[in-house]
Amino acid sequence: MSYPIMKKITEADWDRLIQEVRSDDVLYAKRIFWNKSDEEIMDAFESGFAFIERCDELRFMPPELFNYYYHYFPEFVARDNYDSSDTPGVASCFIQLLEEKLEDHSFYYEELLVLANNTLDFILDNIDRFNTDPEIYGDFLPRIKALKHGIQHYPITRH
Repeated sequence: MSYPIMKKITEADWDRLIQEVRSDDVLYAKRIFWNKSDEEIMDAFESGFAFIERCDELRFMPPELFNYYYHYFPEFVARDNYDSSDTPGVASCFIQLLEEKLEDHSFYYEELLVLANNTLDFILDNIDRFNTDPEIYGDFLPRIKALKHGIQHYPITRH
């Protein structure tokens, strides 16, 4: 599902950005995301520990691609279709990606920040399931509080 406000990403866009960024990570991400249906992309998140790899692909995408494909990760988190032992890892990956992309000013659309905020609310509503390994992942509560504050004050500049 893409958002109607966003420019459709074409293969020419992918190829141009791969040349600009010169990154094997982006080249690999093209194989996962380009010309795939919503269902195929969601399946790519839901296969075992693949969410970690999809998170890294989103992390290394230039903002133009990130803004187009980001929404799949919050949707994956909210679907709650992962093993209970993976729950803290899912939250950790999502929170870390959000922290990095907010810091890098990678978000171009308010709608994506609303989606991020809603996903943080989902994690908070289920915090007893997500915050089970603070000795490994740290305590999610202060990080979520900081993220929600950052989202609230994030300056949207359309590109």
